[in-house]
Amino acid sequence: MKQFFFVLALLIADQISKFLIIKNFYLGESLNILPILDIFLILNTGIAFSLFDDGGSTGRWVLVILVLCVCLYLVYILLTESLDKFESIALLMILSGGIGNLIDRSFRGYVIDFIHFYYDSYSFYIFNLADTFITIGVIIYLLNIVIPKFTQDGNKAS
Repeated sequence: MKQFFFVLALLIADQISKFLIIKNFYLGESLNILPILDIFLILNTGIAFSLFDDGGSTGRWVLVILVLCVCLYLVYILLTESLDKFESIALLMILSGGIGNLIDRSFRGYVIDFIHFYYDSYSFYIFNLADTFITIGVIIYLLNIVIPKFTQDGNKAS
């Protein structure tokens, strides 16, 4: 039950942030928050970092079906497997982000992206909270795989 509320909380945070951005910014409008951070509204019809952005509806529905399948698989794993705490948190974060972007893509035809980090002439891709949840979830999942195996080999860091 805690898992459901965790997913719901992340999903609500994602959707509220997107709602506030879309209601208060015009497409392409930006607001400088920090010397390395802007709020910059774009509409992403591709997947992560605008990959596979074909601008058409065929790609949209292929992505919707693929993401839906991944989300359903994650739900299945979460309900049927015995997971440790970090693996569970990682998969829940990935699921939350996937559902958040799936909602956008299904009902709007695009994902609302607005977080823009940059430094000097380098500009990182523009993303949203759902993308952040997915990325953090993947990092936690990978660290959970690497760190226990490293310490089991007797090579503990001092």
